[in-house]
Amino acid sequence: MKKIYYLIIGLIILLSFRFFSSLFYPVLNSDNAVTILMIHYFKLPNDLYFWGQDRMGSLIPLIGQIPLKIFSLSALTSESIVHYLILILGFFSFTHFLKSHFLKIIFAIVWFFPPMRLIDVTQFSFGIHYSLIAMSCYLFDYYQKEKIQNNLLLRNSILSIIVLLLISAIWVSDMALVTVFLLLAFQLYFYLKKNVFAFSLLKKSELYFTLAGFILGYIFIHYAKSLSQNRQDYTTFSDFNTIWKTCVLFWNTIADFSAFRAKEPFTSVYSYLVVIIFIIIVSQIKNVKISSTAKKMMLFFLFDAVILFGAIMISNWTFLNGVPRRYFTCTYISLSFALLLLLDNLNTNGKYLNIINTVLLLTVFTGGIGTLYNIRFIWPKTMTPRVKIAGEFEKLGQIGIISEYWNSYINSCPDPDMIKATPHDLTWAVRNYEIVDEVFEQKNIYVIKDMWLEAFPDTLKEFGRVLIKDGTEFRIGDCNVCKYKKISSPKN
Repeated sequence: MKKIYYLIIGLIILLSFRFFSSLFYPVLNSDNAVTILMIHYFKLPNDLYFWGQDRMGSLIPLIGQIPLKIFSLSALTSESIVHYLILILGFFSFTHFLKSHFLKIIFAIVWFFPPMRLIDVTQFSFGIHYSLIAMSCYLFDYYQKEKIQNNLLLRNSILSIIVLLLISAIWVSDMALVTVFLLLAFQLYFYLKKNVFAFSLLKKSELYFTLAGFILGYIFIHYAKSLSQNRQDYTTFSDFNTIWKTCVLFWNTIADFSAFRAKEPFTSVYSYLVVIIFIIIVSQIKNVKISSTAKKMMLFFLFDAVILFGAIMISNWTFLNGVPRRYFTCTYISLSFALLLLLDNLNTNGKYLNIINTVLLLTVFTGGIGTLYNIRFIWPKTMTPRVKIAGEFEKLGQIGIISEYWNSYINSCPDPDMIKATPHDLTWAVRNYEIVDEVFEQKNIYVIKDMWLEAFPDTLKEFGRVLIKDGTEFRIGDCNVCKYKKISSPKN
């Protein structure tokens, strides 16, 4: 049984890597590509955060230096491997708290094959954030073992790693600040529940590691943010009217799914199945016999899901971005795991348990297959890896590209040495101005008009340089392209 379990888990991970890693993901975009390019161009201390902003710490670009420089792998391959290694460690840390192999497989599908619009679990900081939290939870549990408590060096080593993981989680995602404080609060609460408060608490090394973590974390995060080129306030709360509008937008999304109007049929079916699971859990809640460790983890992730959901709903940034579903990825992860912990401790007869497991498997399978269905048949209607399409630009040799943001960095990431790309100077997202200079150093410069120009002008002024049209329009890499020649900069 154990061999079959690991075989299934391995297959799920390999399939997820094949469909969703940067090497193969058909919907890879310039946001993904920036992380890949950061591995290629990585410089400390300036690149501690995602280029052009003061959030999304550069953990993957930092670790990615190992396969890039030691094993001479490409930045693209390095990002894919490092990203999935962190997700795999996070997965096994989560499943440490589940007894049932079946539920571990269910969580593997939840984690590696999420529903459409929640696919950011495998793409951006959300999955990394929760992987680091899960590793910390595992180490907190491991720390309680008697053999650890009797070994001072091992105890301090584990506490040091926990501090490092929690600081890294906040660095990677500002939202992790809520999760980390909640996790520490739960650890303190359950400790005081088992032990009478006394001044001997002040002698415990855990207290001083916590204080050191707060101080070091604050210094590091403050320093990293101070180096960012653009600093924005993502934490502003909305007023009552804006919160109401956010709730209306959120409700409209739910209504669209309920009525199958969202152009995501599998996600609509998935939504109904989730409601059925909630009803089943509520009806069987009296039959849950949960251990103290599982209860602590279940309550922690349940509170995390609720608090972060509330924080997102009252955030002005959420409203300004149209209440995108990807913002609820944190709630999806926490709530899914909390529910699985409940089901893992459900004490009911075998026949009823088989029904629950069948509905559960059908639910997560529907969500996962729906993502692949959307990619293949709705948008972009192809399973061809995006980097393979972008790689067509390599036929043009060593070039520079100027385009709209979504056609810029994505076309450079397959080979950053050959292809230098930047968004045009009127866009909101020129992430790295050093690359702008590299673009104009190229002998051959190409302009992509998609999502930017209606037609290729004879003369184009970009970043203080003048470009003149030097050829006819053609199509490559799924883009409309034309060659331009750089002439001397205009006089002021």
